[in-house]
Amino acid sequence: MKKLLALIVLLASIMISPLTTHAMEYSIDHMKIDAFLQKDGMVDVTEVQVYSFEGKFKGITRTLIPKKGTQIIDVKATENGKKLKVEQDDNEYKIYRKGKDEEVTINLTYTIKNGVQRYSDVGQFNWPFFDESNESDYEQFDVYVHPPQPTEDVIAFGDEEAFGTANINDGGIVHFAMGKVPEGSNGNIRVAYDAELFPGTALTKDKPMREEILAAKTELQEKQAAFEERKEFLANLAPYIVGVFVFYFLGLCFYAWQKKRVTGMEMERRFPAVYFIPKADMSMPATISFMNSGIIGAEALTAALMDLVRKGYVKRKNEDTFDVVHRNTDYQHENFLIHWLFDTIGKNGVFRLEDLEKYTKKKANQSKYRKDFETWKQAVQDEVKSHHLYKKKTKIRVWAGLSSILLIPLVILFGVHELFMWVFFSILLFIGLGLFALFYRPRTIKGTKVVQQWKAFKEKYPEINVDEWNEQMDDDQKRAFIFGVGMNDKRMKKKNEQLLEAIPPTSYAGSDLVLFTAIAAASTSFESANNTASASSPGGTPGGGAGVGGGGGGSGAF
Repeated sequence: MKKLLALIVLLASIMISPLTTHAMEYSIDHMKIDAFLQKDGMVDVTEVQVYSFEGKFKGITRTLIPKKGTQIIDVKATENGKKLKVEQDDNEYKIYRKGKDEEVTINLTYTIKNGVQRYSDVGQFNWPFFDESNESDYEQFDVYVHPPQPTEDVIAFGDEEAFGTANINDGGIVHFAMGKVPEGSNGNIRVAYDAELFPGTALTKDKPMREEILAAKTELQEKQAAFEERKEFLANLAPYIVGVFVFYFLGLCFYAWQKKRVTGMEMERRFPAVYFIPKADMSMPATISFMNSGIIGAEALTAALMDLVRKGYVKRKNEDTFDVVHRNTDYQHENFLIHWLFDTIGKNGVFRLEDLEKYTKKKANQSKYRKDFETWKQAVQDEVKSHHLYKKKTKIRVWAGLSSILLIPLVILFGVHELFMWVFFSILLFIGLGLFALFYRPRTIKGTKVVQQWKAFKEKYPEINVDEWNEQMDDDQKRAFIFGVGMNDKRMKKKNEQLLEAIPPTSYAGSDLVLFTAIAAASTSFESANNTASASSPGGTPGGGAGVGGGGGGSGAF
């Protein structure tokens, strides 16, 4: 359960923390747009953009996406009256103005051709100055729509980010005070004046439009009112719904903890504590794999070769050469390892450490090496499975998985209604239940015995003195040494070195030392071979793109 909770905390921190950092950072402190509607239907736009930069920059970008039947023309940029270079790429405009660590105010002007739609009774300006493709936050966003001449006959409203922000000032100037606009937002504005203000504008349709526009405004207001009502209802209901899932998840965690506690007590009743190294319930590679939650690397290969020597399947011929003695092994992974090392990488039952380097240096062999390494690891896992160290607990895992799926519509519902705190808690619960369903595998009594006894040994081993070490049987000493190497534990490896140094010179010809002195070179060789083979594994870089139509745009920097 500790691993499960650690994974939840890790994923939560990833959600909260930024994933990447950039050399250049910027914020758009203010975007002020003045749209001047002309009698001929043109709309002259002036944008004042205030950027704050940290780091070196080359300029800013502005995406202007025209609506159907309109056209963006005469795009120009200035700073304090000085003309700036503008480069167009489809709907994106790059404004070049390099600098470092400063605040920049850039004026952008352009004209929207056919920006006003004229009907028999009104002329309408219906336009989004940003849309969901925008990748930058605006700290303050203001739009002012100016009629061709002063008037009091105005209809004005906006949707999404622009909803409820329209203020009609003297002379019919409409101010949309949107405040902060986050990236990926939409916000269409809609302003209508009397059609007589646009005598030079061609009729879009010869029909009255005022009532339809007013009906759209009323419909939008009604939708927003319904939205706010649903939001309030869900905000009141959310603590109870999420609370039920919280208690359910905590109940699962308590159930798992209680079962683990009962299993531990039963294990202690059945099996006495081990003074030093546990009995050999399974092979050393399988023990190392089980103690490492199935994660094994180059060190485990070294340990596996040592275990072959310990069991007498393999013997050391000289400093870096090993010979097969016999192939009648206890486990399939041992048989596969002998065939892999002594027949595929080595030849005719002889394996030299230098064979690893020669074999993996050839690109044609690197894919085969990775495949064989994975096959060997799977065979080790098969042995672990054969010892029934985990309980299946399929039903409770299925229930946890199915209940996590129930949170998906809640996440969507809370997100749509901008209840982001409850979205966060729901996602955490979804992750927690999902991880429980995926990884909850309580150990059997035998599995608990293996873990607790080897953990106790791992803690005791670095503190053992030479006299205690010498009291151990030769095979126990070997297994202790192999476990320390395979687990790649610094304290255990350091104790291995200390115990080797304590062996008297008169014992150097003994069989134990032959095993020990083969380890350091083998460990380095396997690690080097794994790194060489892994470096050639195929990779790729994800890519993507998006496009939008019907007006909109956004801002950025480069």
